[in-house]
Amino acid sequence: MCTASWLKRGQTLHFFFNRDELRTREGALPPSAHARDGLGWIAPADGRAHGTWIAADAQGLVVALLNRSDGNRPAETTSRGLLIPSLVGAANGEALVRGLARARLASFAPFRLVALWRHLEDGVLAGWDGARLDLEQLSGDAGLVCSSGLGDERAAAARGEVWRRLRAELVEVTPELHRRFHRDHSPAPSAWSVCVHRPEAVTVSFSELELSEERVVMRYSPGSPCEAAEPLVAELVANGDQIGDLRLLALG
Repeated sequence: MCTASWLKRGQTLHFFFNRDELRTREGALPPSAHARDGLGWIAPADGRAHGTWIAADAQGLVVALLNRSDGNRPAETTSRGLLIPSLVGAANGEALVRGLARARLASFAPFRLVALWRHLEDGVLAGWDGARLDLEQLSGDAGLVCSSGLGDERAAAARGEVWRRLRAELVEVTPELHRRFHRDHSPAPSAWSVCVHRPEAVTVSFSELELSEERVVMRYSPGSPCEAAEPLVAELVANGDQIGDLRLLALG
């Protein structure tokens, strides 16, 4: 249950993500800086399994995990949030697919995974149904992917219609339009609105990422986007000329 959207402006990739969860889900930890094989990356942490649903690395990769409503769930599962840390550092789609192959997906419940690179024209949408991995090419310039535990197709249709309507109102698509979209309740707050509100589940956080040549910034707002919570900001900045030598600049 989630909604991801993105656009590229010049050399900067902007990525936006609503995380929808059951109201009984444990709270998440705010974004923090990590390193893997000398590469810096940022991610929040799930409060239950301590994996993550979204991360960005210093090379300009953003990876985000969404639920998949169809497919078969294994009797015993490995938390899907553990996938993303193993994929950080993938330089392109081929490297990402190799990382997924090493993950032994048979123990994971169905999912969709969005991977985009700041410096590449195309991204990857990987779909796992419990038995088979499907790969789809994504435009790195702009896009939208939706999911819902009640039905991915219906969620994509309802939220896609809102997206098309909002885009038609403006001459230029901007980051502010994406923020407005992720707060939207059209036609009413529900399981199908972009900002989800239903008795057992709700949008629990909004993440906005900005990936440029100089820095990687994650703005993380706990709670529903419509409540305009003050974001926690984690920023990785280049130290000298080495884009892989990064430090956590700010959080708060």
